[in-house]
Amino acid sequence: MTIRKLFILMLLSAFCVHANAQDDITSNINTPLLEKYIELAKEYYPKRKMFKASELSAKAKIGVAKASYVESLNASYFYRPDSRSIIDVVNPYSVNGFQFGVNLNLGMFFRTPYLVKQAREEYNSASFQTKEYDILLASEVRQRYYEYLQWQMNLKVKNEAYIDNKTASDGLRFKFEKGEVSLDVYTKAKVLTNSAHSDKLESELNMLRAKEALETLMGKKLEEVK
Repeated sequence: MTIRKLFILMLLSAFCVHANAQDDITSNINTPLLEKYIELAKEYYPKRKMFKASELSAKAKIGVAKASYVESLNASYFYRPDSRSIIDVVNPYSVNGFQFGVNLNLGMFFRTPYLVKQAREEYNSASFQTKEYDILLASEVRQRYYEYLQWQMNLKVKNEAYIDNKTASDGLRFKFEKGEVSLDVYTKAKVLTNSAHSDKLESELNMLRAKEALETLMGKKLEEVK
């Protein structure tokens, strides 16, 4: 077997494995699981919690603004014993018993509807910001999930290519020991095997990075999500 034929054979083997594995990437997308990842990210990710807290705070301000209606009213009462005389310099009321009064702060009363409207608009704004971030966060989770699947499948490809190359290299080693192939042929096969092993390790590292990036959004290991 010539070096050229050996090289072509090993490349074709790796290419076939790569092509077959690529066909399975789309079918490996687990939509229900992906939706769980998105919901977990919404529950865990700190920045999303910040937007949600701002939304709830703005909602609470609506109630505070409505309470201004009550603050614009001031009710009071006074009690004068029946035994007191009608004319009293210290307590100059003309009626004995309970007396009630209500004061209305017109400025605050007419300002309150505008305060309520302002509070509602601030709540709507905060709510829209939360919804916008939910969309962006969901998109980020999907992108990281797809990237994780890509590197997971890539690792499978590289691993199979490494196994094929190693199998071929081991076979040539036995032939080399028997004197059936030259040292140059065996050395070339070892170089291809080492290169395939290096590619496998690089893919594994990228897969782990993609996995960690996805887990960072959810606050959980992928193995913990079922």
